Amino acid sequence: MKELLKPFGFNESGKPVHVTLAGLTYPDASYSIRRKNSDVSVIEYVTEGTGYVLIDGEEHFVTKDTVYFLTQGDDHIYRADEKEPYSKIFLNVTGTMSVRIAEEFGLNGKHFFSGEGLKELFEGIMDIISSDMTDNEMQSALRGAYVEILSRLSYAQNERVYGREAAELKNYIDSNPGKIITAKELGHVIFRSPDYCLKLFKREFGTTPYAYQLERKMDMAKILLADTNTSVGETARRLGYNDMHYFSNLFFSKCGVRPLQYRKMKRK
Repeated sequence: MKELLKPFGFNESGKPVHVTLAGLTYPDASYSIRRKNSDVSVIEYVTEGTGYVLIDGEEHFVTKDTVYFLTQGDDHIYRADEKEPYSKIFLNVTGTMSVRIAEEFGLNGKHFFSGEGLKELFEGIMDIISSDMTDNEMQSALRGAYVEILSRLSYAQNERVYGREAAELKNYIDSNPGKIITAKELGHVIFRSPDYCLKLFKREFGTTPYAYQLERKMDMAKILLADTNTSVGETARRLGYNDMHYFSNLFFSKCGVRPLQYRKMKRK
């Protein structure tokens, strides 16, 4: 079987999100993967051909432009179709936050998605691993690609599950982690009143826009603190907080420890 692969090895440093392998598989009728209680999550985009993925004893047929997502800790069984074997671009990801991020995006238990509009994101994975970046730079870029893909899958799903307006509000918040978004600003997104946006968001998602974006920001802060060398001040600025002390107090109120304490805990 011919493949273009970029291995990174095991998550020896215990990073919350760590890419172990990325690449492209070429068509091969004998291609088959079986992982019992998999130690990685996999997300794969079918570029050509067809294949099969086994979920809870049921075999699912996947074709061109299908994305499938299998989470760490589950059994992974998938194979190429013998007559028209598929090729696919993929990421293998591990770490405590790799599954948590998917859950936060509402993808827990979801496995199959339309890849419409996602081709360029997955092709970007190939651009990254074919570049002259260092391994650390590739890791950072691929982690970003992983989160972006999950975000896009979540948005596409939510647009079907929830109303278009509610999905647009959630996507706007997800796409702007560096801003403190007000109800008035959300109103401008869908041309509605701030009060309408607050009630709509609460009804569809069971929480307020403020509480939702705060939770997203704290999750992002944890990733930046644990997985990068970004200073606390820069982390705060990236999340829309110009006052580092305000951010530190907010982080403490939500997470029970100060940002630097959290970093030290995760790097022991």
